[in-house]
Amino acid sequence: MRKYLLTLLILILISCSAAEPVADEVSVELSETVTSISSTTSTSTTTTIAVQEPFALDEFGLELVEPPTEMQDQIKELMKFVEKWVGLEFTADPEYHFYSLSDYQEYNALSYLEDFEEDYEAGEWERAVLSQNMWGLNNLTPDELLNLQVEFQRCFSAGSYNLLDKILRVPIKKNQKKLNLYEQSVVVHELVHSLQGQHFATDKWYEEMDDLDDFTYYPGVVSLMEAQAEYVEGKWTGAYDEYDRQTYNSQIPNITCRVSLPSYFYIPAELYYNFGPVLAKQIIKNGKMEALNTALYRYINDGLKTLPTSEQIYDPEKFFTDERYEEILIESVEVEGYALVDEGSLGSLDLVYTMQDKIGQRNAVNAAVGIGGGAWKDYEDNSGNLLMTIKITGDNKNELQEINDAFILWAESQSRFSSSESFAGGTLYVGDTNFWISQDASYLRLVLSQDYELLNSISNQLSDF
Repeated sequence: MRKYLLTLLILILISCSAAEPVADEVSVELSETVTSISSTTSTSTTTTIAVQEPFALDEFGLELVEPPTEMQDQIKELMKFVEKWVGLEFTADPEYHFYSLSDYQEYNALSYLEDFEEDYEAGEWERAVLSQNMWGLNNLTPDELLNLQVEFQRCFSAGSYNLLDKILRVPIKKNQKKLNLYEQSVVVHELVHSLQGQHFATDKWYEEMDDLDDFTYYPGVVSLMEAQAEYVEGKWTGAYDEYDRQTYNSQIPNITCRVSLPSYFYIPAELYYNFGPVLAKQIIKNGKMEALNTALYRYINDGLKTLPTSEQIYDPEKFFTDERYEEILIESVEVEGYALVDEGSLGSLDLVYTMQDKIGQRNAVNAAVGIGGGAWKDYEDNSGNLLMTIKITGDNKNELQEINDAFILWAESQSRFSSSESFAGGTLYVGDTNFWISQDASYLRLVLSQDYELLNSISNQLSDF
């Protein structure tokens, strides 16, 4: 189940705009032959325009733009600004790669595909896509969804900082001495991430999550990191006068994706860029930037499981009381012909991601902030059919009821379910995917299966997992 969300948990930290493309220069070789009618002698003249060698190439052979001395000096001034507002100093000069916009977008696509090959074992992507199909997020094939994911990477980002190689990447216009106002704002944002990488061991916590194959705490900590970068970027652009603001606005690119993307692709970004800054402002109000830095130092000081959860981002009160998810034990079910292929925990972002497009953000978030904890197990047969079991508890009975009601609303809003019926102590929604839901005093249990008869065969186990 987790993999349907992890398709969007990219390694880079992103800001939400893009830069205007600039055409690359073209070198031309001209050749001319002149022959005299009265003479057997011929002459030829060849004029060659020198081809300028690229400054450098990245790992994919894409050209990097050389920053002039004036731009390098400008970046040092931007670093001082970032240090002032974050309250920390750079321990080393950040490494940065500047691209033309087209090459930057190509880098994002190629790096995503490279990570994709490493992240997904044989058959795992197909199972992730089938999971999304069964949750009603889309009806796409694996190739179709991969193509959309690649386009999302290509068109969404204005600048990036990679958690592992620690390189700041930004598209800029070529042949300019200094960054324009818009590019400055993007560089400020990404410099904050670079500073975070030097102080908060962002590579270490990512590697630990990756080793555990458990990204429960990824959305929460990324939300605070993005919020800090947004805050400092806002201080930079907030100092623009009216003329600068007009200039800045004129430099914001009008870049759109080449194809229509599903709206649920943007749900994690809503957490990072909408809900995260609300919490960060409260943290800064209560304890200045030092308090936000303290929250980001948690991994170094106290370990992975003390990092903020997505629920704490959706509901700041839960951050200040440090409410944690409960560890939920989910028993295995015995299913003839099926084997357990994956399992894990789930949190607030999982619920919002699953339900928001069908029931709206407010209903989904209200349900999600009441989760006590959750766990899931996925089973697969030799034909690639999938059985998913989910077990959820609430903070209290009322919160559990609200989560139950949200899933009922989610199911009843979808025409893909042709009917519903009482089944095994709960309600079964019947369709190409069959969805079963049941609630008792302590837990909400969900099952999704493509096979109606399969549910009949395990009906005696559904109240016990």
